[in-house]
Amino acid sequence: MSSYPDPSTTGAAACDLCHYRRPTLHPPALAVRPPIGPQRQVRLCAPCSEDRPGRRRRELIEEDFSWQMMSRQAHDLADAYTTGRWLPYDDEHRWALGLARTYWTRAALEAALRDPNPYLRAGRLVRVVEPLPRILSVVGPGDRALRPVQALLDTLAIRSARS
Repeated sequence: MSSYPDPSTTGAAACDLCHYRRPTLHPPALAVRPPIGPQRQVRLCAPCSEDRPGRRRRELIEEDFSWQMMSRQAHDLADAYTTGRWLPYDDEHRWALGLARTYWTRAALEAALRDPNPYLRAGRLVRVVEPLPRILSVVGPGDRALRPVQALLDTLAIRSARS
């Protein structure tokens, strides 16, 4: 799945943010302030340190955790879609087409998420898009942290445009 070596076999420390458990490249350099307990140092792999929304800060922020969850779900959903394990509702296709064509601002995405369509609410796509307004409070609409969701929406929008 990943071109990075398995940390369990190389002895390298694993990333404290992503679920891929990639090896870290640097010693612990970032801090995380848990709600309970003392601040602690964390290690990040190259993709997490370069793509997270709070990459310009010396500590992990809440949006980094939202990004990690969103990114993982977007990759998993894109993989399920391309392999045929997930067939989105027609409403999800139309919604993806609208989102792919929209200039992403926090207000625009919050408005899109208020759509009362029950098929959209029951689908899996809305769970991937839900963290976007929070992440957009930290990064701009063209930021690389948003690429996994943009790629997923573009893939779904291409099928919607053909229909």
